[in-house]
This record gives sequence, structure tokens and C-alpha cells, in this order.
Amino acid sequence: MLTKDQQAEFEYSGVLKVKSLVSAQAISRARTAVVSRFEKLGFSRFGEWQLQGRARAPWPDKGYSAKAIGNKIEDVERLLDEPGIKPTVDAILDHADLDKQFFKRPQILVTLPNEGEWRMPHDGWHVDIARVASGQRPGVQVFILLSEIKPQGGGTLVVAGSHRLLNDSGFIRSRDVTASLRQEPFFRELMAVAHPSIDGFLNPDNSKQRLKQDDLSVVELTGAPGDVYFLDMRAIHSAAPNMSDEPRMMATHRFLRADIASELMAGA
Repeated sequence: MLTKDQQAEFEYSGVLKVKSLVSAQAISRARTAVVSRFEKLGFSRFGEWQLQGRARAPWPDKGYSAKAIGNKIEDVERLLDEPGIKPTVDAILDHADLDKQFFKRPQILVTLPNEGEWRMPHDGWHVDIARVASGQRPGVQVFILLSEIKPQGGGTLVVAGSHRLLNDSGFIRSRDVTASLRQEPFFRELMAVAHPSIDGFLNPDNSKQRLKQDDLSVVELTGAPGDVYFLDMRAIHSAAPNMSDEPRMMATHRFLRADIASELMAGA
């Protein structure tokens, strides 16, 4: 169960981090299974990375094709059965029935080390699902850290607070959500040019140029293996460069409410 503080944090920001929610054993099995998929590409051996001497790809090139490793990995799918995942999702979604057709299995997220300097991206910001006419929270996306992810180490970027925008605007297709937000000063600047740092973009001296919603901020998903982030599926987010020496490794899955799945079909 979530504490009142955790519930309040999720309602306010649309993103919640729970440390050490997944067991070390489950993380180890999933990590080994994912790394082993890169062996046929020459990037790993015996479940360990072998990246020494390899050229780094420039962002947004992740250094490999996602199709080459796929997403059907049993040890990754078993992460969703860990005791803390489903109860937390149920608590956030008030134990609503979940759809099983839109999102059938977890997705693997790996970013090999990139070359150059880290910059917060201006493109790639998106939502994974439409805004529904009811304005309700459609579901929860979980990000399970399979490796340590430090700042500027490829962690997904999220605009905390963005889940509360556009909810009175009727049905909006996912691609149109980004276009609508781009009209506002905060997002227009965010999506105009790659910024050298998160701190620089959120400089309080520039506050007069921001949206009236002064509680918007960019959050970088960082942490230790076994940490889990829960994200309101209305929150806008983006992949980011990996300037560390180690691959960024996450597993992510989207839990969609069954009633919202019906609303999405009707809206489409």
C-alpha cells in the first residue's frame, strides 16, 4: 500500500519513485537475460558487457537496433509478478480492472554509452496514449531499473506535473497532445533547442517566461537496480543521452485501465 505522502506526491507530480521494490535476485536474472541478447551483436559475452574499445554512437543513435534483441524475455516478464508491483499499481488506479490487449508484455530499454556532451533533448517528447474525453488517468507506466543509472546516464526524462494539463479538452490523439503543449512557453522553450542541463533549463531567473503552472519540472529517472518509478500515463516524457561508461538498462510496462481502453477505442 502507498503511504499518504506517496499518494500525494503521485497526484501532484505524476511520477513516484519506490526504492528497492524489486528483489536483487529477480533483477539479476532479468539483467543477465537482457545482456545475453547482445551477445550475437558482439556487445556482450557470458552475460557481461564487452564494450571496451568500441566507438560510441552519437545521440540519438542507441548503438544498435531494438529489433535485434526483441522484448519477449521471460525473466523480464516475471518482474511484473514481484510482490510490490501490482499492489502499487492497484493502489494508484483504485483497483480498476486492467486491459490485457493494448500492452501485452514489458519493453526493454537499453541505451549504450553515447559520444559527446550531455544535452537535454528538444525533440522526442511524447505521450504514449491519447488524452481521453473523460479526462481520467488512463493507467500507470512502470520503469524498473536493471542497472545503476546516474545523472546524465540515459535515464528517461519526465515533465512532472504535465499529467494535469489538457484534461478538460476532450479526446486528443497522442501526437496532438505534444503539439498542443508546444503552444505554451514552458514547452515551446523545452522543445525548441537542446539544453545543456536540466538545472539550466529550470533556472528560477527565467520563471517569468514559464507557464502559469509554476509546478512543472523536468525529472530524470535515476537510481539503483531494483528501484521502480510509477508514471501517470498522461505525463510527457523523452529518452535521453547516456554519457556514462555503462549501458542504461530498464524494463518498462504500461498498465491500462479496461474502461479507458474502451474509451480509447471509441475516441479513435
